[in-house]
Amino acid sequence: MRRLLPPAFLPAFLLLVVLRPVDAATPAAGPVASRTIILDTDIGDDIDDAFALAMILASPSLHLAAVSTSMGDTALRARLTRRFLRAAGRTDIPVLAGPSTAPGTVFTQAEWARAEPPLSGGEPDAVRGMLALLRRAPDRSVTLVALAPLTTVGAMIARDPATFRRLAGVVMMGGSIARGYGAAAGTTGPTPSREYNIEKDPAGLRALLGSGVPVTLFPVDATEIALERDDRAPILAQPTGVGRALADLYELWKQASRRGDTPVLFDAVPVAHLLRPPLCTPSPLRLRVDEAGLTIPVSGPANVSACLTSDRASVLSVVTSLLAPDRREADPGQGVRRP
Repeated sequence: MRRLLPPAFLPAFLLLVVLRPVDAATPAAGPVASRTIILDTDIGDDIDDAFALAMILASPSLHLAAVSTSMGDTALRARLTRRFLRAAGRTDIPVLAGPSTAPGTVFTQAEWARAEPPLSGGEPDAVRGMLALLRRAPDRSVTLVALAPLTTVGAMIARDPATFRRLAGVVMMGGSIARGYGAAAGTTGPTPSREYNIEKDPAGLRALLGSGVPVTLFPVDATEIALERDDRAPILAQPTGVGRALADLYELWKQASRRGDTPVLFDAVPVAHLLRPPLCTPSPLRLRVDEAGLTIPVSGPANVSACLTSDRASVLSVVTSLLAPDRREADPGQGVRRP
């Protein structure tokens, strides 16, 4: 069982992780500036969080300083994340558990998570740990990638809004602007939906939009991209620790899915954009978030940049080049980690 660091040592440990140098090469996109990120995820329900985490781990240009888990049984999600990171050979990355809440949906991958032993001292606190990371890191050097209901993010803002403003920005999946969920994977409907991440915590998005931190939003409009069989089969067949973990989690998700066996890459799209920015052009919008979780454009100064469309072929190219690199054409300017 991994030994917990005493609380007094947590900030210094996180600082060491943040300041570690990284390779600036990125797959499928040519060289881009390296970026330090922290990931907030509700991994374990749908399968897109696992694909997003695997993409981050495979990219030399994204330095993952910490992972926090949000929504529902956050301690069990932390165990799932630790097991996934161990499969990738990345036990150096801190895993932090956000505030637990009522479950939002079915934790489809709980069985896989339970195989990872709980920490004897409990899971490190995400709010405390991420704020400590931001205090120690250079100002505006860390980007938060938020792929879950904003329960942990809202708690960070409530506890220390000044430290939260040290973020360079927040890149998040959430909301529905002009189009909503479609009837089948990879399709959108003609009217906005109550998107899950925002529906489960509308107050969290309101707090984020009022925090003063730049927000780039990837709503359903731009993220309803299906990972069809021809693209996912090589990913799930990878003979690596991450490949086997993805295959295991996909099978558990598929058994519980009510919408067939084709995943939608909602949470993978913001990660793909970090690696290939031209795949979408965010538009400045002012959004109002109602109590039901609808994200409604209104007049007034912009409080978010929203990606309303994305280049589906480019998204799939980034995903497959990272997660099934043997399929891509050789390019000396590209790099992929092989966990």
